[in-house]
Amino acid sequence: DYIHIQWTGADSNPGNNAGQGRARTDRNNIVPLREITYPKEGAWEDEAHGCFACNYPEVFTNSTNLLGLNRADLMALAYHEGKHYFGDIEELDDTGTHFDLGPRKITQAGIWRFLCTRNNNFTNRSQKGEIRAIAKGEQAKRA
Repeated sequence: DYIHIQWTGADSNPGNNAGQGRARTDRNNIVPLREITYPKEGAWEDEAHGCFACNYPEVFTNSTNLLGLNRADLMALAYHEGKHYFGDIEELDDTGTHFDLGPRKITQAGIWRFLCTRNNNFTNRSQKGEIRAIAKGEQAKRA
């Protein structure tokens, strides 16, 4: 099976929106969530990569995994690599409004949790998600 990851943002949001980055802009990215580093009450005890109770991205290494995608794809999801205007990308301000990774073959079954670093403010918002890839013939477990 394949997954097609894409999103769109904007350069013309209405004023007075409480958000990160340059005023009136909307950007997104996908970065794997960090694994739980110490026992935390209420954290799910499942086979997932990444923990919703953690509010930090995974440190990128050669073994960082999200759906079995290669490192170039992971960097593109995080930084819009090759799709920015070569300005400030700390908060993705100078990345394009549209991102399209294209279809990618899923090579591993599992649960992957991720966050958007632009739309994640520790005091008032958290944009996180989960993708479940189920091996052929296995039954999906309810979240």
